[in-house]
Amino acid sequence: MVRLDTYKASAFLVWQLKHSGAVIHEDGGDIIHVGLPSGEEVSIHIIESSIPAYEIKNTILYNHANGLHTLFILWADMLLPPEGHVVEVEEWEWPLLALYQEKVWAYDIFGGELFIYPVHYDRIGPYREIRYGKTVSMRQLMGMTVEITHPLIKGRWRVATFGEKSAHQHKHHYATDSEYSPRATPVNPLAGFYAVLEVEMDAEMEDIKTAYRRLARKLHPDVNRAPDATAQMQALNEAYRRLMAEFDDA
Repeated sequence: MVRLDTYKASAFLVWQLKHSGAVIHEDGGDIIHVGLPSGEEVSIHIIESSIPAYEIKNTILYNHANGLHTLFILWADMLLPPEGHVVEVEEWEWPLLALYQEKVWAYDIFGGELFIYPVHYDRIGPYREIRYGKTVSMRQLMGMTVEITHPLIKGRWRVATFGEKSAHQHKHHYATDSEYSPRATPVNPLAGFYAVLEVEMDAEMEDIKTAYRRLARKLHPDVNRAPDATAQMQALNEAYRRLMAEFDDA
């Protein structure tokens, strides 16, 4: 079952990469070699179980020697603590936190979608508090070189990560029926739908898709314990459907 989910994640990831303009050179299921539009070559490793620190280092060494930037993406449900938990960092996590600047990259699958997002390990004395970040887009994938001083993985390495795009911050809000009405928003009858998705009204299609994936991951009734979880998800789906239809018409 685990391997099946891994290959499902790989299939979703390959689809997203192709639509971002990347070229798939090799798809090995849990290891994908991809060429980015910017020219960097990236080796993506989909991780479903804890990986020893020496294996992380050996993978980085091999990829670096072959001109590849390395990206590890971990299955959150299987490997990572829930959001808000305070934990001690395990030995195998230290190299990843060093490589990706106090965070790791994680994935989840539900609702026929693959969601990739950062999991931040915020320092609290000798411990770390877990904080989940926003879903990222494959268009943000990029290569870079980092200098690591941590003894487990000391050196200069090529890594791949997701560039942080600036984002407008909004108070979490769900539109009411009156807000959906053109009479309540005479300037733009779709304003309520943009508010549900927490994007500006000049957002592009890719921004709307990314916002939908991020919110769906949080609001889906399978993970959202709010009494009105189903209504929240229905409002999100309707807003997404209406805005996508607007782009199709355009």
